[in-house]
Amino acid sequence: MEQRTSEAPERKRYQQQNSAMTLAEGLDEYYAANAGVVMRPADLAAESAALFRSHDMCHVVFGLDTTLHDEAIADARTLLSCDVGVRRYVRYLRTDVQAKALFAQLGLWATIKATLGVAPRLMRAIFESWRMKRKWPWAPPDSFQDRTLADLRADFGIRVI
Repeated sequence: MEQRTSEAPERKRYQQQNSAMTLAEGLDEYYAANAGVVMRPADLAAESAALFRSHDMCHVVFGLDTTLHDEAIADARTLLSCDVGVRRYVRYLRTDVQAKALFAQLGLWATIKATLGVAPRLMRAIFESWRMKRKWPWAPPDSFQDRTLADLRADFGIRVI
């Protein structure tokens, strides 16, 4: 697995607010753009697959890449704007073997530095979570795979930041 950086990669179509891509197409683009960085859930152990599938969908629906800064925002938006709940999400991160390995690879200092580096965006994530119509489901129904990102974002009141 490659080391994540804080350099912003070229924006992808799934990251456009009014993307006409379906959630499934957005996930495909996300995985293709992050080959060697992000493993598809089907390639993970069963106990990690559900966590990372939901996490990856959050990256796509909130329009985030895999830089350290966007990873910090992905976690913030998951906690603030999804129905997973803090306790359940933290339990996933603390007990999942794959998640623990990623945090060990990153290191505490890099995690803290990335979080501090996105403070203004974190404030925006808080604001955006308040203005959402409803929370994004941690485990969305399969029918969402065929809906466009623009439609899902409009339905939930999600703005890409």
